Amino acid sequence: MKLSKSILLASLLATTTSVFADDFISANGVKLTVGDSLKTVTSKLGKPTEKNSDFVIWKLKNGNKIAARFDQYGLSNATLSGNVSTDYLYTDGIKIFLNKETINSIEKKLKYGCYHEGWGEGAIADYVVRSGPEGSINLIFNTWGGDITTKQLKSQKVSALSLGDDEPFGEQKYCHYQ
Repeated sequence: MKLSKSILLASLLATTTSVFADDFISANGVKLTVGDSLKTVTSKLGKPTEKNSDFVIWKLKNGNKIAARFDQYGLSNATLSGNVSTDYLYTDGIKIFLNKETINSIEKKLKYGCYHEGWGEGAIADYVVRSGPEGSINLIFNTWGGDITTKQLKSQKVSALSLGDDEPFGEQKYCHYQ
């Protein structure tokens, strides 16, 4: 009897630990995780404002947006964008808030990841952290600006947070693991 109680306690602790280790986006108080079905996400966020073959987009009550992609396993990628800083991405017990954090502050909090900088209609920067089983989930923090320096770009507020299987831009030479 004592042995079965120990096994039960050990499996309860293992299950509890894995539940709290999940990565998710919290948008308008709703938790979105990789693998959620379209039906589940729609029940949480309401009717999408746009739906095409590539993405489903929801405009949230607070003005932010979620763009999501689904495959046969459910939610494969979700990107949160907008100006309201109450929404966040959660990983390893840390909340990274939209439009509150910078790439510099995220690097200090998470202590590992890859930085990439490019040029589109202005400077673009991504900080990518691999998470999930065997690094199968990418957490991407994005910011952009005009004709600015790397120091200025990394100090701007993060304007998009992504969670999913999108392949990151970061090259190994720009990765650091503390």
